[in-house]
Amino acid sequence: MGRMEEVLRLINGGKRFPQDIARELGTTVEEVEGIIELLKSLGYIEEVEQGPACETCPLRKVCYGKCLVPRVKVLRPSFRVDR
Repeated sequence: MGRMEEVLRLINGGKRFPQDIARELGTTVEEVEGIIELLKSLGYIEEVEQGPACETCPLRKVCYGKCLVPRVKVLRPSFRVDR
């Protein structure tokens, strides 16, 4: 499996931040960011902002995760890729 496929697999598996993906693959954040830019340009993933939507989330009282960080950019697949 190529590096680009590995990054896409991790994003599909729930990884949302380049730092987490780089740590999982044992590579640099810069390499992962380059792959992410390529995947975005090909339409495989998109970058979305999280933050204000959390205010209306029904889990906001029990969630202590990333939703508390205002305007954080996260990655999500543009469509599901199952392999």
